[in-house]
Amino acid sequence: MVDGASGQASSKLPSDATSQSVEAGENEQKLPRWQKWSMFGRWLGRDEQSSSLDSKPDNDGPRPSLGRRLSRIVVPGLPRPATFRRQNSERRERLSPVDPSVDERRTVSVDRRRTLSARPALLPTSAISKLPASEGPTPDDGSSSDLPTKPGGDHDTSPEKEHSRDPPPPRPSPPPPEAAPDEDRASEASVQDKVADQLALELEVKWILNLSMRFRDHTPREKFFVTYAEQPNRWRRVTISCDYRDAPADSLENDLQSLNSQREKSERIYESIHASVPEIHFFDTVTNLKLETKDDRLHVHVTEDINEIIPYPPIHAVKHLKCAMYSESEVEFDSHLSGFVYKVKVDGLVCIKKEIPGPDSVEEFLYEINALHALTGANNVIEFQALIVDEDRKVVKGLLISLAEYGALVDLLFEMKDCLVWATRERWAKQIVQGLAEIHEAGFVQGDFTLSNIVVNNREEAKIIDINRRGCPVGWEPPEITKLIASSQRISMYIGVKSDLFQLGMVLWALAEGNDEPESQPRPTDWPPRTSSRYFPPWTITT
Repeated sequence: MVDGASGQASSKLPSDATSQSVEAGENEQKLPRWQKWSMFGRWLGRDEQSSSLDSKPDNDGPRPSLGRRLSRIVVPGLPRPATFRRQNSERRERLSPVDPSVDERRTVSVDRRRTLSARPALLPTSAISKLPASEGPTPDDGSSSDLPTKPGGDHDTSPEKEHSRDPPPPRPSPPPPEAAPDEDRASEASVQDKVADQLALELEVKWILNLSMRFRDHTPREKFFVTYAEQPNRWRRVTISCDYRDAPADSLENDLQSLNSQREKSERIYESIHASVPEIHFFDTVTNLKLETKDDRLHVHVTEDINEIIPYPPIHAVKHLKCAMYSESEVEFDSHLSGFVYKVKVDGLVCIKKEIPGPDSVEEFLYEINALHALTGANNVIEFQALIVDEDRKVVKGLLISLAEYGALVDLLFEMKDCLVWATRERWAKQIVQGLAEIHEAGFVQGDFTLSNIVVNNREEAKIIDINRRGCPVGWEPPEITKLIASSQRISMYIGVKSDLFQLGMVLWALAEGNDEPESQPRPTDWPPRTSSRYFPPWTITT
């Protein structure tokens, strides 16, 4: 994902490490720069930002923080090595992912559904077409030659008359009208709205929150994992470290600590440092930004995040697959779906890009590549498309799979549980069972068989994704693995066919009940007669 990264454990500092003690003033002093940043809309075909933003349903609610006036001075520092103490304190085993709340998950679901398709209640489907760039007429600047003219009889323009008299002296131009105070306020509000709209757009396409983690020692610290898209085909991995201990009252850290949503925290961070981001020299691997407020200045300490450098698998590890390969520069960003999963375009084809989440997920990533390639042609497993490699074609950076326009089954059950007819649920259940059978017959294990890893395409067919035996979320684990999780053991070695079958039962129960959170149900799960009577004969039901 990082442009030109080779996956090695060390990298040299950026060559252009000039002085970066640049002070970013108040927000109103940065308005001209914001106006120049409309290029971000252009490289996504969104020149007309207003139509792009207005075309989306307003499900996110107001964002009062976007475009607000900031008085903090941002001071980005020179790239430098991180101390060993800090590297050790931020190792992955000392962190735990922040699980999104129900409301946050719903918000992400709405955004993902909006990005993928406009889905009716399982009537004839139609995917959302990408909004084209505005091609309307250019505003009239008064220089057009098509303006109506007066008839020739109104003024005598014969040569004799022109020479017989001198032209009248020009009238002095009237003084410009004084702007009313209300107009000034309206103009200022309009500019602020444009800044807020531009910032909201960049939060969609340039500053993407992939993951957030907290420290297992319960200290008030957080780490955010972000993708910074400099260009649609040039992405950088960035981590942001925030320490809330002894945070000044009027500081960014104190603001972040008061927010509950991880998404809002990421937005507030970008809102505070966006003007200085172009002045930061990023590493080719993973760049860490440590935010610290001192003397009413927000200091951005730039270091290489050694803990998050991914040892990308060499290309010879997948040469036996004989599959298509694309370099990172050939992949064009479209939108973020979730985690490290994106909707992209390659050679005009819209598909899904999956990246390696972290340095501890390389083996699972290779497992998924081999499984999907071996299952090419399977009816109910997502279709493998190609691999993504670095520009030198030495390491594998990601994989491409086909697009499922209707998205994840968990979102469908939440949004449409009252609309899903029984015949549709039954058809999906058969396809899910068939897909899992195809995986097992090929010698693989799904390993994380949840509602989030079953998707539906535009033909209303259920497909299984994420065949990586990475583990499962809390609540989806089989009873025999519960004690292993409680003792903080990695359960990937214990994942097998039996755990897949246990989770299959949970999936089928959720599908029958229209429940998108079977993991929150007490065990053993009830099977209400009102549901079972639809499918099973009465004599087979025991109470």
